[in-house]
Amino acid sequence: MIGLPLDSDSTSKRKKYSIVGGLTFIILLIVFFSTNLFNYFKIAITPIPGKDSKICPLQNPIAPPSFHKDNSSVLDILYGSKYREQSIERLSGAIQVDTQIFDNQPDVDEAPEVWAKFKKFHKYLQSTFPLIYENLDVTTVNTYGLVYTWKGSKKDLKPVLLTAHQDTVPIQKDTLDKWTYPPLEGHYDGKYIYGRGASDCKNTLIAILETLELLLKQGYNPSRTIIAAFGFDEEASGVRGAASIGKYLEEKLGKDSVYAIIDEGPGLTTDALTDTIIAVPATGEKGYTDIHVELITPGGHSSIPPDHTSIGIMSELGYIIEKDPYESILTKKNPIFQYFQCVAVHDPKDKIPKTFKKIILRSGFDKFANSKLVAKISENKLLKYLIRTSQALDIIKGGEKVNALPEDTKLAVNHRVAIESNVAAVKHHFTQRVIEVAKRHGLKVTSFGKTVYEPEGTEYAGEFKVTGDAGLESAPISPTDDNVWAYLSGVTRHVFEDLVYTNLTYPIVSAPAIMSGNTDTRYYWNLTRNIFRYSPFYVFNIVGSGVHSVDERLQFDGHLQLHAWFYEYLQAIDTAKANN
Repeated sequence: MIGLPLDSDSTSKRKKYSIVGGLTFIILLIVFFSTNLFNYFKIAITPIPGKDSKICPLQNPIAPPSFHKDNSSVLDILYGSKYREQSIERLSGAIQVDTQIFDNQPDVDEAPEVWAKFKKFHKYLQSTFPLIYENLDVTTVNTYGLVYTWKGSKKDLKPVLLTAHQDTVPIQKDTLDKWTYPPLEGHYDGKYIYGRGASDCKNTLIAILETLELLLKQGYNPSRTIIAAFGFDEEASGVRGAASIGKYLEEKLGKDSVYAIIDEGPGLTTDALTDTIIAVPATGEKGYTDIHVELITPGGHSSIPPDHTSIGIMSELGYIIEKDPYESILTKKNPIFQYFQCVAVHDPKDKIPKTFKKIILRSGFDKFANSKLVAKISENKLLKYLIRTSQALDIIKGGEKVNALPEDTKLAVNHRVAIESNVAAVKHHFTQRVIEVAKRHGLKVTSFGKTVYEPEGTEYAGEFKVTGDAGLESAPISPTDDNVWAYLSGVTRHVFEDLVYTNLTYPIVSAPAIMSGNTDTRYYWNLTRNIFRYSPFYVFNIVGSGVHSVDERLQFDGHLQLHAWFYEYLQAIDTAKANN
């Protein structure tokens, strides 16, 4: 006979199960909150906003009134065969005029013969764009800087400033045989135009002037003053060209006197995450500083060398620097943060996995999500330097003879400073690396005029001297929540959705980006807060276009797109409605 369980036994078992269950629950809670499970849970429950969200709002297309009356001119720019041939000839002719410049060139007054090549370029522009020179105020600044002013009828409308640069980087002589076509020929092969300056940035300069010439030919009378300004040494930091132009314009117009500045920069491309065409005006630039370090040590015969020569020690420093890259950081200060927010919200093909989309959306306030996004960006060699300070060991010199010890070795390191950092932090970080090496070799260190380390004792084996330029802090970030941005984005949608890519099934989003390099706009910060480094034409991969390298080239359709955008933009903003 089977006995029935006593009530006391049942109660005991229930208590036991209750305790076990409670302990299990507590353990699960501990595991949940003490590991990344909680972080992933927060990501999982994050809602994905709709396309009408306040995050990266989509701007409406904006076309100028003239487009609705007669769109034949802009269509002719894009698709007219005769106009295309004439435009090819104009850009090709500009490429054929040599305007190469080098680093450390003398001032214009000191060596006028060095800069005389720009006289030929000016003559070319005058003969190619006669209406501009007949009707606009043309001013030369510091001899070769060009400023064109087309006065508008309404003084209460701030002028718009379009900029580019006349100069190009040098053509390396030992690469001449690697060019498909001679670099100063301006050859057009039916699709691409080749030559130094084809995409950096005589294309922009010519597109601006073509636009002004065409509007003059059509009898256009602007309400808003239009200014075009072209420096002549941007590739050497613009210290003689744009620097002089900036001072000239500020003296003439005053601070905060300009509606917007459009300079060279990224345009439209295919976003890798969404596989859609996206516009990426750069609303900021990283900072810049070059740091030089010199190591002076005793010389002597190579047959009785020290354990480490100055070249060996400098090489050790180079190794230490490269082994210690700057940390990646992404905050809301960086336009790239907003870029990723835009692609997360506007993903018409649903290409981005939902989990990663939620990671992007949380990255502004969630450290765990932010770390995941930073890690993803850092995997891409082109994108990673948009969120960290870069350091490039570019020049090293030392030694004179193979049997003589090097007495003086020099290293130059270029830095592009992250938005969240500053030049002082970079200089301090660099100096600390020098001190680290100096301690191992009994070397003195002076950094930017101050002695920062001296080994014990009165004698030392040599000295590190760290010097550098004053540096350039990162640029002020241009706003993307006002009418100026709305018109920039709206005209982009109009040109590329209505005229260029008419079969698109999704809108073209404008998402802010950042320049890792620096442009002439560094000298125009006082003129306006609305500065856009933006060349609105489609380029799938700018790295593959030979910029600063062999076979620099430009798909000519892109040049015409840029020209069409300027043509529509200048007319669209010619109203008080475009003001903030």
